Amino acid sequence: MESKIDRREVLKYCGIGMASFVFPLWRVEVLGAQGPQSGGNEFRVGNAYGRGQWFFDPVGLYIEKGQTVRWLGQKWGATVTAFHPSNFNHELRIPENAKPFDSGLLGEDSSRYNVFEWTFDVEGTYDFFSKNHEPLGMVGRIVVGSPGGPAEKPPGYGARDGRAPVFPAQAALLNAAPSAEIVSKKKIPYPRNLVVREFPYGDVK
Repeated sequence: MESKIDRREVLKYCGIGMASFVFPLWRVEVLGAQGPQSGGNEFRVGNAYGRGQWFFDPVGLYIEKGQTVRWLGQKWGATVTAFHPSNFNHELRIPENAKPFDSGLLGEDSSRYNVFEWTFDVEGTYDFFSKNHEPLGMVGRIVVGSPGGPAEKPPGYGARDGRAPVFPAQAALLNAAPSAEIVSKKKIPYPRNLVVREFPYGDVK
């Protein structure tokens, strides 16, 4: 007996198949544009191509001494790198006796989420950046226990010592996450409208 193929069923399954290819890309772009907060002691590495943005969300996080922080990467190419002279000659923006960290490229193993973790055993303020996205202002700040250390100085103070420049977008985002506010609120979401690249990156409204 000859079976009949329902045209509507064919279209339905074709649509599901196409969605499986399209949806993951759409999800990264839309969530990146909206910048949802991460849960727990976590940062999400996000991007919004239409707005010319790569970012850490939240931009500021408070933790207790001895706790571990995780960064979840969804896209290949970002790093989690401490502001420290040993990291590409950047000015010191972590406590003086703290060990500098550098994740290397997140997502390099092609996994959906590439995770970097770091345990903070020294109190103070820690600023970090993505070495591939500095002009876009991809920075974050962690306060461990209580604020303190070189990160409390204005961004760019190391220029007189010949350190790498701090880009305007980096300074704007660090200034939008003051340590006292991080301690008070425990978490400051990425301010998605603070630093946006102008046309041709797309509509910024």
